[in-house]
Amino acid sequence: MGFLDKIEKAIESAVTGAFSKTFKSELQPIEIGSAIKSHMDANAAIVSRDRILVPNQFEITLSISDYGRLKLISESLNQELRNQAQAHAVKQGYQFAGPLSISLSESSNIGIGQVYVKASSPAGDPKEVEWMPRLEVIGEGLTFEIVKSRTSVGRDASSDIQINDTSLSRQHFEIVWNGSKAGIRDLGSTNGTFIGDTRVKEMALPTDSVIKAGHKTFVFRVVAKAVSA
Repeated sequence: MGFLDKIEKAIESAVTGAFSKTFKSELQPIEIGSAIKSHMDANAAIVSRDRILVPNQFEITLSISDYGRLKLISESLNQELRNQAQAHAVKQGYQFAGPLSISLSESSNIGIGQVYVKASSPAGDPKEVEWMPRLEVIGEGLTFEIVKSRTSVGRDASSDIQINDTSLSRQHFEIVWNGSKAGIRDLGSTNGTFIGDTRVKEMALPTDSVIKAGHKTFVFRVVAKAVSA
């Protein structure tokens, strides 16, 4: 079974181990978070040397009693579970195979204190991984998809990505993308392009590289996404 076949297949684990208690007692949110993290670890699939893909959809089923109690804080609980999953993914170097989704439901077949987790990847039958490069502007909530082989960044409308910053040159730098690897090239800017604190003219651009240009700070990321054949 290939790594994507493994991760795409819905994983339905019986309520066992730490999540099936010997003595019946109310389920705590931390136990749900631990169950999600356990499924992430158990179903992580190595895509490349620095890419590990994990399921992104988690359907949580609880007992009627636990669900009735926890649904009173469902909004904050869901956000906390998402935060825990995201933090665990960052710590372990995982990437989700799509937008993270966590849902809770109830069943009379689940005992008090137990949690049933169904983890899966996006619908469909993905056969490969598509690499999605992005450029984020730190502190401004802006994210730009890199869709061309050469993408220029600068203050002028002639740039593929126009940034409102007078300290940027009209076309300041460009990102070169060949579908799997990236590079950055300064376009003769006045104030220079920096990777970290090092001024560069042209170099390879690893994922999570911090780019400083003008008064702006950017982060270049490459995100793995499962795609259908």
